[in-house]
Amino acid sequence: MLPVNSLDQAIENISRYQTEIQESPELAGRMRFVRAWYAIGDGTWLFAPSKFIGYTKNTADAYLLKAGNEIDGRDTERILQEWFAPADRTAELDEALQKFLQSRGHSAPNAKARICVLKESGRERPIDASIDPELRKRIHSDAAICGGRPLIRGTRIRVCDILGMLANGVSASEMLADYPYLTEADLRAALAFGAAATERPAVIAS
Repeated sequence: MLPVNSLDQAIENISRYQTEIQESPELAGRMRFVRAWYAIGDGTWLFAPSKFIGYTKNTADAYLLKAGNEIDGRDTERILQEWFAPADRTAELDEALQKFLQSRGHSAPNAKARICVLKESGRERPIDASIDPELRKRIHSDAAICGGRPLIRGTRIRVCDILGMLANGVSASEMLADYPYLTEADLRAALAFGAAATERPAVIAS
């Protein structure tokens, strides 16, 4: 396995870990031994161990095959420290980790467990500069929220949610009635983002 070389790869592995522990009792059983947890979230937290997220496209089978003698947590932590830092432990974060372990049959985290979260400098993602500045400022992309997917600033409504509703025939007036914290400008910003995305060249497999 190759080490991750971007924050996106690390986040992808954190998300994949949630599925892998459901499908692999052996991987879930190892949770009680984890000392270095890495977390992304904003009220709702996702956790994964450094040894799992430190390698590209990791899976339960690959991890279990190599965990015994080919994966060194010191190596993965050196890589991940570019984007993550030790968390200021809060009751919310500790409770979230405990509930996460309890959901897989463990009473509590390892007594020596620590948690790292995204550095503030690595969280916010740039929004396409071709979008009108007044609309662009309404779109926000934070690696710790909704997996980094672009959303309307100050909400958890993703751009893809708005585009999907429009594509399925939901009118702007219906959306604004259902989500009173959205504005017409927010909807225009989502459309502008979608239009800008189609300007990127497509790669079509032959």
